[in-house]
Amino acid sequence: MRTSDLPADVRPAPRASNPAHRAGTSGAVRPAGRATHRLRSAPLPDAEPAAGWRGGHRRAAGRAAIVAPILAVSLGWLLAILVAPHVTLSPGARMVALFCHLTCLVVGFGAVLTVDWFSLRWLLRREPLGTVLTAARGAHLLIWLGLVGLLASGAALGPDTSSGLVWVKLLAVLVVGINGLFLGRVRDRLVAVRGRPPWSVLLPGVAAATISQVGWWTATLVGFWNANN
Repeated sequence: MRTSDLPADVRPAPRASNPAHRAGTSGAVRPAGRATHRLRSAPLPDAEPAAGWRGGHRRAAGRAAIVAPILAVSLGWLLAILVAPHVTLSPGARMVALFCHLTCLVVGFGAVLTVDWFSLRWLLRREPLGTVLTAARGAHLLIWLGLVGLLASGAALGPDTSSGLVWVKLLAVLVVGINGLFLGRVRDRLVAVRGRPPWSVLLPGVAAATISQVGWWTATLVGFWNANN
């Protein structure tokens, strides 16, 4: 039996459309879904680098943070000078120490030249600043390994501390080490700058890079001169 054959009072009430429900569904739920989708898909703004951020790890800012590493580098340098006169190596061990000395020179100075080369290309607008900072972060460990290895192997070779040229080389190594700490600070400031850095940030970087080159070349040339005389 069909529904139409039933009496009017027995027929089930037809499902009336609810305009308010439809309006509420289409006007409240769907736009909310769209808004949620927009919020989820919207890109996050670039976060500002935190103070002391240094290419992959945090370092506290302030004078104490730079004084302590300078003291550590200076004490290590002084310890190598005090130990050097008391080291006596056999001819075979001396050859090994000399090989390590030259290897550390290649590693440390080569890493410095690589970073400075990328810096020069950035100044000529051939590379973005991010490339320079990435190269400096990657070469950071190699530079310090080379410098520490040069100091340790040089002490093992027993330099003649009565020679003026030897002291020039030793002072050049100390300057390179301390200057490397300031270069890290310069890189901190460059990371924190958005866009092209101002000259107030660039000039300390150029000065530190120049001092680094002069120090490394001085140590290399003096070592070459002493080896041939």
